[in-house]
Amino acid sequence: MDAKSIERAYTVFSGFYDLVFGKLFHQSRADAIQLLNIRGGENILEVGVGTGLSLPYYPRNCKVIGIDFCEPMLEKGRQRVGQYQLSHIQLMKMDAMKMNFPDNSFDSVFAAYVISAVPDPHQVIAEMIRVCKVGGKIVLLNHFKNMNPFISGCEKAISPFTKKIGFQADLDLSSLLSGKPLVVEKKRSVKPLNYWKVVQCTNRKGLNGNGNGHGNGSGNGAYPAAYSTLKR
Repeated sequence: MDAKSIERAYTVFSGFYDLVFGKLFHQSRADAIQLLNIRGGENILEVGVGTGLSLPYYPRNCKVIGIDFCEPMLEKGRQRVGQYQLSHIQLMKMDAMKMNFPDNSFDSVFAAYVISAVPDPHQVIAEMIRVCKVGGKIVLLNHFKNMNPFISGCEKAISPFTKKIGFQADLDLSSLLSGKPLVVEKKRSVKPLNYWKVVQCTNRKGLNGNGNGHGNGSGNGAYPAAYSTLKR
């Protein structure tokens, strides 16, 4: 998937996105935001904020920045900010694979239904880790490859087609987190149909000796596998 084709797809989706992903997914969004463990005064980043369906669930005693690269989706998000008078929330057009934020800008980072809808999920995760403070929460809400061999085989078969409309159907969570300085604290299936998962991670970058969160000091940018722990 390339960025231009994804942007075109979601420009089309913006007209009916809320009808499909609105009420049916609202409880999953609310539950996922709870896992950020937000405290008063914290700075929160939402990656792939889209039309802003999750924005009303953030507490008003924090500051939230939501980013997305699809302007029609963002425009609907701005309307939602105005509708609910969410003065603590700011929306920005930005590429999640190359964020314009300094390191350690946010206390927690949230990404809902987006990590499988980007050209390079690993780069987006790396950027989320970079801009999140050490010890901060990174929460993913997304569909990941099913553990059932038959279902995962079907997902693999249809993924070339789903990529044409903007998402990868067989993104593997273990591969996505492998080698990343993240400890999975909670992972559970969520509605609808328990087909999606919410994953709460703690950012442990820089705790492997070099202190900067950009590798293990060996020059290859890799992290010890022990930092990525999937608790099933």
